[in-house]
Amino acid sequence: MTALAQSRPAPPGSASGLHIEEVRSPRQLSEFLALPQRIHQGDPAFVPPIRAWLRRRLSRRNPFLSEADLRLFLARRDGQVVGTISALRDPRHEQVHQQAVAFFGFFCCEDELATAQALLDRVREVAKGWGSTLLRGPRDLSRIESMGITVQGYDRPPPFLAGHHPRYARQLIERLGLRKHHDVLAYDIQLYDESGPRPIPPKLERKAAAVDIPGLSLQPLRWSRWRKDLDLAHTVFVDAFRDVPDNTPMPREQFVGLGGGLLLLTRRHMLQLATVHGQAAGFALCFPEVNQALIHARGRLFPLGALRALAALRTVRTASFKLLGVLPEYRQTGLHAAMIKAAIEGVRTAGYRRLEASLIDQRNGPMRAIVEGAGMNVYRRYRIYETAL
Repeated sequence: MTALAQSRPAPPGSASGLHIEEVRSPRQLSEFLALPQRIHQGDPAFVPPIRAWLRRRLSRRNPFLSEADLRLFLARRDGQVVGTISALRDPRHEQVHQQAVAFFGFFCCEDELATAQALLDRVREVAKGWGSTLLRGPRDLSRIESMGITVQGYDRPPPFLAGHHPRYARQLIERLGLRKHHDVLAYDIQLYDESGPRPIPPKLERKAAAVDIPGLSLQPLRWSRWRKDLDLAHTVFVDAFRDVPDNTPMPREQFVGLGGGLLLLTRRHMLQLATVHGQAAGFALCFPEVNQALIHARGRLFPLGALRALAALRTVRTASFKLLGVLPEYRQTGLHAAMIKAAIEGVRTAGYRRLEASLIDQRNGPMRAIVEGAGMNVYRRYRIYETAL
């Protein structure tokens, strides 16, 4: 990243002085990462992303980018950055789904249609150069990070690994002709009320109690062998989510790398692992809702951001239910219910009072039935859009 990309002229009807440039230098990357905080200035629901974390995710140290093609772009007007977007090609997704689809992500811009148009036009140009016939998004990087545009829940901070957008962002996307592809949902439930712990729904309790699988062991993470436990969880992750629409299996290295970093923030009772005769059968993975702590870092770890976030982390009382998976051969045994019950009890043991679950594809009927059957309700909704090229 050493030189500016060649600028492109603004599209017809756009404001004077607007042009698009590709991020090729550290200075441009800093400008790219800084824009959301300026766009959302004064929005109490916005959680500034930790820029050091994003820099690492955007570097070749991210295993995902060893296979994928990612290009970042800035919209600049009269010297000031007024928009950002990315173009992503995921060969693994193309191979699994037999779709020539490219993704746009990191969409952030001023409330100006000409800016959004210029950004999207540049991504269309790149996607066509890749041979793509569809453009879908937003999707920043992997399919579990910052998917979609906020369309419900603007007044509440987003869950970890999910984004936040001004109300006008949806309007810009739709005015440019993109149409809904699907939604992803964030659910939550209070684990306590005035009288104490809220009881687990009777139907869920009965299903969990009825589980009868010879050789079944259900236990929390063992720190002494955390990598092996994550390997077992990955085995489930690949097979359990194989039939989820648009899912692309995440390689083991990516899964362990992402999960290992996040485990530093959690407690052992928040990863529940089911095995049958020592072989992986299911897992439930929760983390503290770290966005409630990261908001105090204000986007930077140094010099004081990390200290503020760590201090705030001790006060977080919301746990985030990120992943639940059961191998297909155990789906009719009630193991899902047992895993959810174990997760809820583990979260309570760890001292949390609210549980959120995100993000769940609206087309994943079985998973929605499970979380809704546990008494959870949607508190945030994100929309993924698509257009033909």
